[in-house]
Amino acid sequence: MSGNGSPVPFKCAWENRFMIPRSLVASAVDPAPKEPGGRKTGSSGVEDAQMLYHSLVEHLPVCVFRKDLEGRFTFVNARFCRLKGLPAEQILGKTAREFPPQDTSAPQGARDHDFIVRTGEPIEREEEYLHPDGSVQYLQVVKSPVFDAAGRIIGTQGLLLDITQRKQTEQELAYERELLRSLMDNSHDHVYFKDRHSAFIRASASLCKRFGVTEHEIIGMTDFDFFKEGHARPAYEDEQQIIRSGQPMLGKVEREVLKDGSELWVLTSKMPLRNRAGEIVGTFGISKDITAMKQAEAELDVAHKQLMQASRLAGMAEVATSVLHNVGNVLNSVTTSCSLVTEKVRGSKAASISKIAALLQTQAQDLPGFFANDPRGRQLPDYVNSLAAHLSKEQGEIVTELNSLRSNIDHIKEIVAMQQNYARVSGVIESLPAIALVEDALRMNQGAMERHHIQLVREFSETSPLLVDKHKVLQILVNLIRNAKYALDESRQTGKVLTLRVAPHGNDRVRISVIDNGVGIPPENLTRIFGHGFTTRKDGHGFGLHSGALAARELGGSLTVYSAGLGTGATFTLELPSQPDKRGPA
Repeated sequence: MSGNGSPVPFKCAWENRFMIPRSLVASAVDPAPKEPGGRKTGSSGVEDAQMLYHSLVEHLPVCVFRKDLEGRFTFVNARFCRLKGLPAEQILGKTAREFPPQDTSAPQGARDHDFIVRTGEPIEREEEYLHPDGSVQYLQVVKSPVFDAAGRIIGTQGLLLDITQRKQTEQELAYERELLRSLMDNSHDHVYFKDRHSAFIRASASLCKRFGVTEHEIIGMTDFDFFKEGHARPAYEDEQQIIRSGQPMLGKVEREVLKDGSELWVLTSKMPLRNRAGEIVGTFGISKDITAMKQAEAELDVAHKQLMQASRLAGMAEVATSVLHNVGNVLNSVTTSCSLVTEKVRGSKAASISKIAALLQTQAQDLPGFFANDPRGRQLPDYVNSLAAHLSKEQGEIVTELNSLRSNIDHIKEIVAMQQNYARVSGVIESLPAIALVEDALRMNQGAMERHHIQLVREFSETSPLLVDKHKVLQILVNLIRNAKYALDESRQTGKVLTLRVAPHGNDRVRISVIDNGVGIPPENLTRIFGHGFTTRKDGHGFGLHSGALAARELGGSLTVYSAGLGTGATFTLELPSQPDKRGPA
């Protein structure tokens, strides 16, 4: 204000006119004289205004400065001095052009001053202030002219507000928005946000494309606008449950059917959407298209069923082969018995009885004289006695061979009946003794074991009954025993030993091990031996062990192998579930 207290107006960006005392516009304010005792004289109102003004500008969280018409600083507050890194006495009276070269903002400050003095227009903008240490500070700059009482421009003034934190926050938010935008625009997965009523508030480009709407059009729409009731209703109920409980829904496989009938399989995860106060205001989720995966699973399931059927047929073929070997072995004995009986009958002395009968017929008129006087008659009793003994012995031998023949035929019938029994009950889960199953498998390979002079060792422990499909178990065991026989043959050693071991494993498992001292398995084959088509035999098809492993898995068990290497033999272990022991403690 002037000497008579008239106000001095100046313009700023947020208010066109603002009145300050003229005495505060001067580059220096002379303090009023003091009365004795230190009390100031003059207008107390002016002093109070000065004190209030200085207190205000010193404590405002902004940098404040004023310049005269030539651009010399006439006032700076402490915060402005800290910004420049200089005390007030090194700033006051200087122009911006006189500041050190490292102050990169000084030239712009000088240009701003010249512009405002020339045009009378204020300036408001954001600036980057580079400190000598390389750090950057962001400022909200407001510069305006200072007018005297007559409305003439007598200088400029400015406010510099530190907005570094706000700018950093804005940059972080902008970066996050860019990340979200990139995700929403480029993700092949369906990303979406919904309000408490399960209405879309934002959706990814891929989801909008599938629905045939724009990102703006989808806002406010719900699943009921796109899906049939069968999918829309459960999806809505899932989201409302998430909103009520705050618990996410993770990894749910859903079949989505659009109103046009097209369908899609998705793997969906949904979570509660919260505001900054932590309140649930909706949901958000990601749905991944797994249609191709589901189709592949269906195809794989069909292939698996076909493979299991082929496995069953292969297993039946293995069993049938063993049956034929055993039947063939028995048939050799049958053939031998038949040949012996045939030879004995062909060479029988029974024809001599006819000759004796014919001789006696010719002597029928005088049999006493024949026996008394004819040398033939006198020899006949001894001959008949000898013939009787011979025929009795011959009859015994024939009966013995016929009994053997009958026994062998019964054996064949038993083998065939056992095969028919296993084939008939395939697919039925039964409680069966593990040892009995192993013995059945051995009987089906008995002929091969005998022909190849293989010593069998049984190491059987009592176990709980198995809960299995006995045809599948037989398929696995017959194949393992036959493979062991081949391994023993290839080793070309004399002491061929095949050990069958049955033992409990835990409370609910049984292990059946087929152990041979044959050629062994090299380490590189241990990981491939159960693979489809893998075999080391020239005439092998590579299906037996693979089908056995599949069958074991179908039974809830496993088939594993161990070998220390070539020439060390191998151990195949079939582990199967058993019936829980209900006997309780003794």
